[in-house]
Amino acid sequence: MSSGFSARAVGEVEGIGLVDYPRNTPYFRETLATAFDILRQRDPRRHKRVLTHVRRIMNFPMGYSGAGYIQHLKAYATSFQPPPTEAGIRKEAILQASMLIHEATHGLLYSRKIPYDARTREQIEQLCSTEEHRFLSCILTPESLAKVKTIRRYHPELYRKRWSWSLWQRVSEAFSAIQSKRKLTKSSKMRHKTPNHAIQPTRESFRSG
Repeated sequence: MSSGFSARAVGEVEGIGLVDYPRNTPYFRETLATAFDILRQRDPRRHKRVLTHVRRIMNFPMGYSGAGYIQHLKAYATSFQPPPTEAGIRKEAILQASMLIHEATHGLLYSRKIPYDARTREQIEQLCSTEEHRFLSCILTPESLAKVKTIRRYHPELYRKRWSWSLWQRVSEAFSAIQSKRKLTKSSKMRHKTPNHAIQPTRESFRSG
């Protein structure tokens, strides 16, 4: 890991380096550790895909999408939203696990030399979202799955808008995301980190709040 990454490294999960750019983000490592426990126990095939195509997990502002794949680093970048309390770790971990699958699928396609361009990108995003939902269908109740799908689904109009942005618009979005992340991290650091949760092999429901 380079010196720039090492300065913000906060350990590893299953050999994958964790990089926390805001530093000391509450529940970051605990949540990702729980996410990998869920993947390993509930979806071994996609768990293996994540281990193959993700070598770093980086907590970094990602704008509206909330996550992304950095090909040359084999990195999953996430705008990690700390759960408000220990009780929320598992709920956030399920979402992180689904996003890891989404981005690892991008990594799989890159490894097969499938280009991400104007001709293929809509199909690729649809496929990655479908893989997310297939994983979630093994974890959540049908009611909760329907709820999460409204949040974690492919929005073609938003993607098309962003694909048409100028460089300046992309920079502005990144700057806004950084500012928002700083505010969120500052408020979240008032909370203490807590141990990981046990994994229960049952379908789960998401509650509001």
